[in-house]
Amino acid sequence: MKRYMVNNLIRALSIFIFFFAVFLYTITFNNPTGWVLFFFLTMLFVWDAFILILPLKKIQVQLLESSRYEVNRPNKMKLEIFRHRPTLLKIPLLTVVFKNHLSAEKIYLSRYSGQRQELTFEWRPTQRGVFQQLSFALISSDLFQIFSKQSNSTVTGPFVVLPVLQLDLAEQIYKHLLQAKPNFASSFGNPTFSIRNFRTYQIGDSFNSVDWKQSGKRNELIVKEYEYEVETDLHFLFYGLSHEKFEELLSIYYSFISLVENKLSFQQTILADLPHSIQKEHIFSAMTPLLEECLLPNFTNKKLVIFTTTKTNQLSEQLTALKRKNEVFLIAFEGEDLCLHWKDQVSSLPKGGLTLEK
Repeated sequence: MKRYMVNNLIRALSIFIFFFAVFLYTITFNNPTGWVLFFFLTMLFVWDAFILILPLKKIQVQLLESSRYEVNRPNKMKLEIFRHRPTLLKIPLLTVVFKNHLSAEKIYLSRYSGQRQELTFEWRPTQRGVFQQLSFALISSDLFQIFSKQSNSTVTGPFVVLPVLQLDLAEQIYKHLLQAKPNFASSFGNPTFSIRNFRTYQIGDSFNSVDWKQSGKRNELIVKEYEYEVETDLHFLFYGLSHEKFEELLSIYYSFISLVENKLSFQQTILADLPHSIQKEHIFSAMTPLLEECLLPNFTNKKLVIFTTTKTNQLSEQLTALKRKNEVFLIAFEGEDLCLHWKDQVSSLPKGGLTLEK
């Protein structure tokens, strides 16, 4: 800011010295060339000052397309700037800049008179959330960029800022779950008395499933396949305790859900503070951590994958109870590493690779 003021002062002083030199030349030599140059510069300065009178409040900025953005990542935002009634006078230099939690990237428009124009900002939100309005400033400068004036306004959203998407890490977690439990992605349950299909016997099939009547007709072993009542479903639970790792865990869980939503059939439960009447697509943007621990739902016959910031004593007691009726996987931080707890094993996913500890 200080450098900007110094540059303006130097520019203004240079122009004043030049104008004063022309004035001295004109009154000293009193010739037509001097008077023409003096009147030309005078009219130029008057015109330059008159342009600054143009109001900026009638210039509007609107969002062209609704999009989702990631926190702490460069994002593209498309806006449109216009004035309902363009003017004949043109602003020599118009600067559009967003303020507050957004980056201070600026867009410069030269000789702007109010025509519709598309603007593309590349900005980096510093805060996750759902924002209905964003503040920006319009700054007009004179022809010599000595003087300027500013008008503050807002652009209407909503602007949905999501956690950082880490698909590579999510893929590691998914592979690690499959490594711990090869049939992790398969639902299982108890057979019913409804026969779904007959097929040829394969090595490993139980002789109890052989249909001897069909086998006698076909002169080969025929196996009955029964319909299954699925009793165990895949369920993901985000337990958002207040912790310094909350934002990092939320980013991991959001990335994991984004990865598996087209691979698996699952349900999910989110335990965190959520605004009232929040839209489903805005949950990951709007949630905040729990200030106190709470009771987990009483699940039965689930493959239960719990994401949490840290394994507390109260959580350990609840996990012991859940393990009696469910298959429980716990993903939590231990120091700086993200770890998978399953039965008596602890699998860590440090940044350098994948290791397994007993």
